[in-house]
Amino acid sequence: MILDEYPKTVILKNGSSIILRPMVKKDEKALLDFFASLSKADRLYLRDDVTNPDVIKGWANAIDYNRVLPILAFSGDRIVGDATLHQNPFSWMRHVGQIRMVIASDHRERGLARTMAAEVFQNALSAKLEKLVAEMLTDQDGARKVFSRLGFREEAILKDHVLDAQNVKHDLLIMTNDVNVLWAKWTEFSEAVSGSLNMEY
Repeated sequence: MILDEYPKTVILKNGSSIILRPMVKKDEKALLDFFASLSKADRLYLRDDVTNPDVIKGWANAIDYNRVLPILAFSGDRIVGDATLHQNPFSWMRHVGQIRMVIASDHRERGLARTMAAEVFQNALSAKLEKLVAEMLTDQDGARKVFSRLGFREEAILKDHVLDAQNVKHDLLIMTNDVNVLWAKWTEFSEAVSGSLNMEY
């Protein structure tokens, strides 16, 4: 991990300043407020009940950056983005990491998701991971297109694998990519579009 490089200040496409750093225990309330601010439609795609204080408390009390590295984006004292790198260093999939990301609706199309994805990629490289996995519902077209453009390939679709809060079943799409290939493609895209790539979903 490259934790000694945080906090970082980044400037978004609209000129606003954002602070990036790993989550710490004291962020519990701010993170709960962040998830509570999401629309029901946005929360539909999240695997946990993030409006339940006990869920967030559990995360805050069990921080282990070697298993889950949550990178938070702050605008002032407010969290506006959450990107996480999940891994299990003691399993037979210890070479594999998973990326998850949520961006506040008023900070989309500003390059924040692209920036946060880059943080996850760099930490995956630092952790010597070889493969990244992204999971999404098959109807999350925005996420699907973004990860495809970054070189992720569709590995599997699990039928009726997700049950949402309304008890509706959805198909789960699993996409993967080699970390080194992904980083090379990411760099290529970043140079080509000069920050115009939109990863919000």
